[in-house]
Amino acid sequence: MAKGMRVKLNYAISRDPDTGAEVTRLTPPEVTCHRNYFYQKCFFNDGSHLLFAGEFDGHWNYYLLDIAKAEAVQLTEGAGDNTFGGFLSPDDSALYYVKNDRTLREVNLQTLAEREIYRVPDEWVGYGTWVANSDCSKLVGIEIAASDWTPLNDWKLFHDFFHKGPHCRLLRVDLQSGESSVIHEEKNWLGHPIYRPFDDNTVAFCHEGPHDLVDARMWLVNEDGSHVRKVKDHAEGESCTHEFWVPNGSALVYVSYLKGKQGRMIYSFNPDTGVNDAVMPMPACSHLMSNFDGTLLVGDGSGTPVDVKDTSGYTIDNDPYLYVFDVAKKAYFRVARHDTSWATVANSRQVTHPHPSFTPDDSAILFSSDKDGKPALYIAKLPEQRVMLQA
Repeated sequence: MAKGMRVKLNYAISRDPDTGAEVTRLTPPEVTCHRNYFYQKCFFNDGSHLLFAGEFDGHWNYYLLDIAKAEAVQLTEGAGDNTFGGFLSPDDSALYYVKNDRTLREVNLQTLAEREIYRVPDEWVGYGTWVANSDCSKLVGIEIAASDWTPLNDWKLFHDFFHKGPHCRLLRVDLQSGESSVIHEEKNWLGHPIYRPFDDNTVAFCHEGPHDLVDARMWLVNEDGSHVRKVKDHAEGESCTHEFWVPNGSALVYVSYLKGKQGRMIYSFNPDTGVNDAVMPMPACSHLMSNFDGTLLVGDGSGTPVDVKDTSGYTIDNDPYLYVFDVAKKAYFRVARHDTSWATVANSRQVTHPHPSFTPDDSAILFSSDKDGKPALYIAKLPEQRVMLQA
């Protein structure tokens, strides 16, 4: 298969045994497919099309699914796509993604013409998820010195890489001209660069590594490189993870958990006041994402985290559910079981992670799971009967 080829999908619709929610498996369980990272745009604005990654021709490439027709068109081809970091433009006209850790590319969704925007210098490697500003005129990304780089194909390598103290830099790239500039760099593993929505002057990033070893995970910096500041000092035994900006830019939301505790806490950081607020307790979810204004959050129940050093101190029971949290009510309900294995598959630490997010109309949850075989994409409608719970 090649770019432009079409794949007809046969959806499988079922009812969740615990909540009664309608769950649709979009992709076949014998072909590895997964969604992009949870805060990257994947739906058309009207919800009619969905960006996803599939291994239909032996490589993990990007596809665009016409949901009503159950037909996907192949957007990229060949090896080397970063199939977690790609995203759609705000006007639904283009796909942006990184190939071979080296080139940032744009794909025109009408013509499938492809344009190289930026090439990572030979002495550097493009790492992780690169994220655009609200009007998609530029993005921020992380580059790691090639002399320090190791492919992070499993969690042992993840742990080892932290202790290396790799030379990393946070950069800005203009999506029209390809011009780039370095915002911040240090001999410390950096990750998760994210523009604050509707505020290009504020960029979030993290100190990556085992959560119980990093000094402080979440940081902010002005786009010109000034005023580097931490979001939060970690309490004794506290780890923080999976931060994201509420899409309207109002707050940075993240997950906090304590050594020896089963549950976790949702926090919200106001970048204008510098105040961290505890939003509500929650079950042991890994990832968390909100709707546009942050009134609803969705999380994926998980087990003992693998991205800490002291796993015995953070041992928790496995939780197989997707949850929606109502911030105003400080209560939540189960949506459906994701039942994913969380296993490393095909040298990927991420492909079995649910990475849930809302559909554009907030009526359903998109997620990945390998519960039926190989990783696949699912959409679970919010259940009609909702049993509200409190942690």
